[in-house]
Amino acid sequence: MRRAAPMITFVLGVALAFLVVSWTSGPDATERRVEELRQAEAQRDVEQIGALIELARGTRDRLTPVLVDMAKVAPFEAVAPVAPTAEQVRGWKDVVLAEVKRYEQTPSAGNGVNVARTGMRTAVDQLVSAVSAFDAAVEVEEPARSRFVGLAAGQRTLALRTWSVAALQLDVISIEAGKGHVHVYLPSGSGSGAVTPDSSPEGTG
Repeated sequence: MRRAAPMITFVLGVALAFLVVSWTSGPDATERRVEELRQAEAQRDVEQIGALIELARGTRDRLTPVLVDMAKVAPFEAVAPVAPTAEQVRGWKDVVLAEVKRYEQTPSAGNGVNVARTGMRTAVDQLVSAVSAFDAAVEVEEPARSRFVGLAAGQRTLALRTWSVAALQLDVISIEAGKGHVHVYLPSGSGSGAVTPDSSPEGTG
């Protein structure tokens, strides 16, 4: 029995040493792995934010002439709308449908990026509905024509409001990613109810 005591002491010492090593190295290894994954996800989001900024800027530039033209047909102020021409509607449709295709892909990203992209995609889809209503107005006589133009104007305004919220979200996550302010708002009238950009210069913040 006397010989067993040193052996038991040795075994207990080895077990204790193993526990100490596991306690000191295990959590650290896990924490390092978690931190690596967190950094990889953050880097992915920074890249996705940059890509979304470029996409949104392109959409803004391509949609601006369409929206300016729509505002002439259906002003935001309390002015009687007029029906667009068939040629106008065809031009609007080509531009808007092309934008829909650009938002078909949804790369994996964090919630902040997903909210901004989804809002922009929804806004473009709403513009498709607006163009469809304008198209219907071309084909009918009064009083149905004015009703369709009114519906189209309402869809256009909802699209601008939706886009403005998404643009605000993109501005926020761009600042968080170290890219500074980015303003990709679409042109809207004072009566649209859309969010407007702040006065901070792009790239600051």
